Amino acid sequence: MTMRRRTFLQGCCSGIIAMSGSHLGNLVFGQGGSTNRDILVTVFLRGGMDALSLLSPFNDPNYLAGRTRLALPGNQVLAIDGYFGLHPSATALKTMYDNKHLALIPACGFPEANRSHFDAQDSMERGKVGDSARLGDGWIARHLNNFRTNAVFQGVTFSSTVDTSLEGFSGGLALSDAGDFTLYTGWNQGDDIRRALRTMYAYDGDLGDVVKRTLDASDLIDANPPDAYVPQNGVVYPDTGFSDTMKSLAQLIRMNVGLEAATVDLGGWDTHESQAYYGSPTQGYFSGMIQQLSGGLGAFWNDLADFHGKLTVVVMSEFGRRLKENDNIGTDHGHGGLMMVISSNVSQKKVWGTWPGLDNDQLTEHVDLRVTTDFRTILAEILAARRGQTDVATLFPGFTYDSPLGIFGASPVSVRSSIEDWARY
Repeated sequence: MTMRRRTFLQGCCSGIIAMSGSHLGNLVFGQGGSTNRDILVTVFLRGGMDALSLLSPFNDPNYLAGRTRLALPGNQVLAIDGYFGLHPSATALKTMYDNKHLALIPACGFPEANRSHFDAQDSMERGKVGDSARLGDGWIARHLNNFRTNAVFQGVTFSSTVDTSLEGFSGGLALSDAGDFTLYTGWNQGDDIRRALRTMYAYDGDLGDVVKRTLDASDLIDANPPDAYVPQNGVVYPDTGFSDTMKSLAQLIRMNVGLEAATVDLGGWDTHESQAYYGSPTQGYFSGMIQQLSGGLGAFWNDLADFHGKLTVVVMSEFGRRLKENDNIGTDHGHGGLMMVISSNVSQKKVWGTWPGLDNDQLTEHVDLRVTTDFRTILAEILAARRGQTDVATLFPGFTYDSPLGIFGASPVSVRSSIEDWARY
């Protein structure tokens, strides 16, 4: 379901009149929609983010040999340890890491290499790998269908269309801006139309309840205009489109409208050429992308400091890039990537998962970082530990699950998988 900016509630109220008995009856606004589950935010980096330039093995001789122009200098990286370092533009990410709010999981992705943007994104958003990956629903939809509430904003995509990960969840909404919509009426007619709608449907059973709750939503949103939103803790969001989206998301979270899952896209990571300035691997296009990502996430996280106990952010991309740079000072489609988890509950560790190494025989097809952690392992662990979703077999059909990495430490949650009980969790 797609909503245009500024006309969200106009569309809802028109639909109420024209679509009696339709799907709209499920879209009920739930005020005070708090739960004991975390709000899950998924940030998808579309285009195949070069994981080896965001979290670099800066002292590895194979990395240095394969990237004579793109290798990050060891004296400029934001060192995690003596082997890994974050890109110098990722200062906000480094602060979150130092505060034990960021988990870095390199060598993540699909078990098998898939270098098609469309196929890889589709499979990852559906949580399914193979010929049937494009059939059915998305992994977030499957999860939310087990925790359905009456909140109209339970699952939201900040885009013009609902993300594939939310397909199959009838309550999924696509929004361009969290606060920039209202009950659109002619000049000075708003109050009269609101009163008329409330009167018309006051005794109309379920449909009347939809009208009332939709109008209640309009009142709440009008009381929280986007231009009046003031970030907390002195936060100033960077002047980028990604930061604007994260600011809108922060506003929606603070409005307490029952949001449980949101997806945000940041595209532009297909860096086949001119990834950095010649002779300056820490400057140029990729550096600017990292500034957008790090700055937006950092502002969002700091703005919502009072929500840290019930907020989890996962950052992912469809694949990484090849170890060796190409002739155009860029990197081509690869295999192993990087996932990041932001949470106040992250256990202390340098990096997570198993690092496969960059020797020629350790690479996938002798060119790519090998995947040692299936992306679904991370998603399953997040949903179990922070959202109470314990049935891995339902979430990710066909996925054989060994055990969680332990990103959130010991957990009392009992988790069922297609193989075994998570007794080791």
